[in-house]
This record gives sequence, C-alpha cells and structure tokens, in this order.
Amino acid sequence: MGKKIFCLAVLMAVVFFSGTAGAQYYTISNHSIDITIDEEGFALISEKFFLQFPNEFQLQEFRAKNEEIGISLDSWKQFDKKIHTYIGKESELNRAEVSFVENDSKYLEIKYSLNTPVAGQKAETSRLIEFGLSQKYFDQFIQGGVYIIPDSPKTTITVNLPNFAEIQKPVKPEGIVTGNQLQWDGYKSTNVIELNYVLVKQIASISLAESLNAFVQSPLFLVLIAVAAVFLAIAAAKRKAISQKIEDFIVENSELGGKEDSFEEEKDKIN
Repeated sequence: MGKKIFCLAVLMAVVFFSGTAGAQYYTISNHSIDITIDEEGFALISEKFFLQFPNEFQLQEFRAKNEEIGISLDSWKQFDKKIHTYIGKESELNRAEVSFVENDSKYLEIKYSLNTPVAGQKAETSRLIEFGLSQKYFDQFIQGGVYIIPDSPKTTITVNLPNFAEIQKPVKPEGIVTGNQLQWDGYKSTNVIELNYVLVKQIASISLAESLNAFVQSPLFLVLIAVAAVFLAIAAAKRKAISQKIEDFIVENSELGGKEDSFEEEKDKIN
C-alpha cells in the first residue's frame, strides 16, 4: 500500500512539473511590449519577459534549457505557455525569433512583425493623413469583456509612431504621451483601445547633385550633346563666313582703300 502511494505521488509530481516547466526555473517580473509603427501602419514588435531566478543553480539550468530550445517560438510556447506573442493573431505573424539576453537584467525577447498593418488610414488631405490604431490586435488582453493591461506581471506597452506624427486626444486608456510616443503602464482597464494620430506629409527634398548625375546618365543627355555639337558646327561655319564678309566690307570701304584708288587715278593722268 505504501509503495502504491509513493508511486502515485511521484507520478503526480512528474505530471505537475512537466506542465509547469518554466515555473521551476524563474518567475516573470515584468513584461514590456514595444510597437514601432512605420508610415504605412505596419509594425515591428519587440516583447521582453524579464526573468527572476531564485538562485544561481536555477539560472544555470535555464541557460542549458535555452541552448536546447534555441530561437523557436513554438518550442518556447511548449516550454512555458506564458511565453508567446501578445499582439495580433498567429495567422498574422511573420517570422519570430526568441533570444535570451543577459546584461543588467535577464530577459527573453521575442522580435516579430505582422503581415497586416496595426494602424489603418482613416482620412487624407493634401497635407495630412489620419491613422487609427486597430484594437483587434489587442484581443489577447480581453478579460471579461474589457481590455486589461495587467500589473502582475507588470506590463508596459509602448507605441512608437513615425517621425512627424502628431497624437490626437483623447487616448484610451489614458497613457503617457511624449512627442510621437505613447506608453501604457499596467494596471489599465478600458472598454476600448483608441489611439488616433495624423502624419504630416513631407515635401520631398531635391538634391541638385543627384539630379545632375541622373541627367548625365540618361539617354537624353547624349541626344542633347549631339544636337549641341551640330549647332556648334553650324555656328562655327557661319561665324567664319560672317567674319570674311565683314573683313571684305571693311577693306572695300576703308579710307586707305579710297586713297589708294585716288593715287592710281592721278598717276594715270600724269602718264
């Protein structure tokens, strides 16, 4: 009877630890999500899971596990169900890579992008384009019908907008706005995720050097060179003819020419 109870206890322990593999190595103290949006509304996303280890032995065990798992997101999700992407759906996910970073902090980082824009264009004028962040990409934060940015672990979502973007108020939930950046710190609870911004269209600057270089390399430049050469040849020929006519006119109508004619007439009279 005692052996059966012991075997049952061992079996339960194996099942328990196999289902919570990550928990025996670390706890997640903070979770940061950085969303960097480009001018078309697409985003590059970096998620960091900051880890705390109870002792050096557990850290060494985790390092060995990290070498075993590698960069595969699917393998990390199997190892710990909390390690996954929190923005968008798996069907929208481009290639994602996981890395373990050790510096002042120790964290797992997932870098990925989505194949659809997280911010959609709402309106456009000659000078401005208005965008709105789509709340469907935050569905994994829905709890009980509302969006919740948790504080256990403490979660921070930072949205970095393109240069020259201007955030339009109100922002829901309320966050920290600094220039073209918005930050949400947990705990936040809201019925709607709302972030609208306008992007100022930039007038393309013209580089004289680049324009000249492009012109020189174009076929039109060779055509213009040929036309210019023909005109120069014609101008040179006409110039020679005109110069000769001017020279002849001057000789024929100069005072010297007139005096020489008179001298010859007087000489003929004497003879």
